[in-house]
Amino acid sequence: MLRRGVVLLMLGIGAFALLEVTARFYVFGAAGLIPERINSVRGLPRTGYTQPSPDRRIGFELRPNLDGFFKLVPFRTNSRGLRDREYSLEKPPGSFRVAVVGSSFAMPAGVAIEDAFHSRLEEALSAELAPRRVEFLNFAVGMYNPEQVLAMLELRALAYDPDLILFTATRLSMPWLAEDPASPAGRTRRSLYPVARFPFEGSCPILRSFLYRLIGQRTGTDSVDWSEQIGILESFYMQITERPPEPPPKRAREEALRALAPLPPAEGSVIERLAGVAERSGVPVALIRLEFEDREPDALDREVARQADANGIAYLDTRDAFQGTRASDLWIYALDPHPNAEAHRIFARRIDGFLREKRLLPRVDS
Repeated sequence: MLRRGVVLLMLGIGAFALLEVTARFYVFGAAGLIPERINSVRGLPRTGYTQPSPDRRIGFELRPNLDGFFKLVPFRTNSRGLRDREYSLEKPPGSFRVAVVGSSFAMPAGVAIEDAFHSRLEEALSAELAPRRVEFLNFAVGMYNPEQVLAMLELRALAYDPDLILFTATRLSMPWLAEDPASPAGRTRRSLYPVARFPFEGSCPILRSFLYRLIGQRTGTDSVDWSEQIGILESFYMQITERPPEPPPKRAREEALRALAPLPPAEGSVIERLAGVAERSGVPVALIRLEFEDREPDALDREVARQADANGIAYLDTRDAFQGTRASDLWIYALDPHPNAEAHRIFARRIDGFLREKRLLPRVDS
């Protein structure tokens, strides 16, 4: 009976391992069988790619000179911590610069940087307008809320002397855009989404069960935020292998605590303050709703569009370019609804037409 029990146990473990490998291959393809790639399937706070920002309004930022993987694809940053190639702070003579700010859809998560919509636009427009150079500088960082995106624009992006600003937003951003943070609803929202998270912890996703996650998704029982969830095996492994992080110096801890403290509420909604940035800097702003789910705009969408129009901001909802598509076909993989490379190709095509329609790009003969 003991031998039979051991044999059954080993058969059970073998069957589970085979199903787990099959699930990983189904979700991620061949990349799901490579430890370095599968360990990149985690939320941004658990990558080790972020650091506290010296600017309190920004909270945290990408570390400079990174070279690794994030959500299966190569992930590199330049010397200034931007997920982009190197750009000089001073704008080259005769060039046209576009500053792209936003969160994970624009960073983008799970898509090679050359396939991002702004990279596609930079390549296509530079070829069309040659010898004039068009530069799309990517300041987007995953998990930023619109307050942080606005801070990144004011404190970092404007220093590069852009000729146009693309302020990107997603469905989660919409309530932030139209609400005054001093209002009761604005205060509640700001308390739910702290500006910074400190410290940022590591993880080892290879020890999680993606079979379990896939079954949970298919049956509708996967209600856990798996991007941040630590499994039992992973937790045990990290306890016995990871050295406890050394506490940061007193000054760094004090700065981190100040960053976590609620910021004093600004006056006006994000859209109203974005319009103020455009007026003071003299740089036109386009508000781009990056969305690829084919559904009708709701009341909040219409309110954001109304406020943008009232404040003189060109507004685009990209969903009209995805009519007749199925959103899940455009996910980076089955367990993560970030837009994939094909979605970014459609984003680029739609944004290109919008910018031409609004005459926000330089003319070919200029």
